[in-house]
Amino acid sequence: MKNIVWGMIGCGDVTEVKNGPGLYLAKNSILKAVTNRTIAKANDWVARHQHGMVYQDVDAILNDPEIDIVYIATTPDMHVEYAVKCAQAGKNCLIEKPLALSYEEGLKIKEAFDAAGKKAYVAFYRRSLNRFNKIAELMKDGAIGTIEAVNVVRFVKAVEDAEAWRMNPEVSGGNIFSETDIHALDYICSLMGEVEEFNVIKNIFNKSNPVFDSLCMNIQFQNGVVGSGQWLYNCNTELDRIEIIGDKGIIRFDFFHNNSPIYVITQTGQSEYVIEDSQFVGLNMEQAIVDELNGIGKFSADVSTAIKTLKITAEILK
Repeated sequence: MKNIVWGMIGCGDVTEVKNGPGLYLAKNSILKAVTNRTIAKANDWVARHQHGMVYQDVDAILNDPEIDIVYIATTPDMHVEYAVKCAQAGKNCLIEKPLALSYEEGLKIKEAFDAAGKKAYVAFYRRSLNRFNKIAELMKDGAIGTIEAVNVVRFVKAVEDAEAWRMNPEVSGGNIFSETDIHALDYICSLMGEVEEFNVIKNIFNKSNPVFDSLCMNIQFQNGVVGSGQWLYNCNTELDRIEIIGDKGIIRFDFFHNNSPIYVITQTGQSEYVIEDSQFVGLNMEQAIVDELNGIGKFSADVSTAIKTLKITAEILK
């Protein structure tokens, strides 16, 4: 297998532990190029990680013929510009989630990569974590029988910094839901399949939130499974729980607490599974991408699947 060579645009928090180290830790994977809007930050990142070289701008990365794939680790407001440039330069791409600020921008990215004949992936890394693969395995093995429903509940405290970029729709595309909880929506859709229809109710209690801080959603999947979700972003009591309900039991787990147990509850009792994953949570994802580019594997979260969840969030944010 050949080595896959990466360039990285952006040196924010997501690149420090989550998704940056995997670019040089994965097998047959090399991080060559790093750039950032503030070059001093790129210099600091390279010095601390001891991998990659600092490139002065995005064009320098795109003009390097050795670069196979570019990781766009910027805020969502820059995704469409950089992704389209990557496609036009003949580079594959890994794009941070959400894919884009809007469904229309997402379509523009997809069209650019379709035209270029290159791969575009979206960083829904939980699809590749051992923990979430175990949940899919339990479902496939019939641990809870035939799947009939799924329920999502997430309550978190209000964001104290009203100026945080995640709370600015012009930068994040929405709020915490579109920038963070879209992970859960993507994972549920990857398990349950195509969405037939959905409806939402939302409200604002904290007037500093420009979008919403309470949301209820009902989903009907094409396979007959029904889903419900409730999100509160202004709650002093935090709760993170997903339940997958079958005709013979329930799989219950926290979504954002990777070290917490997975519970399987049936008439015969309760079983617990604690599944370990690397602290570099993007490593399995990046290994799968490298393998796919080498023709021996696949990472399922590509631009086509991300478009589907982006369409749902676009309707929610109307």
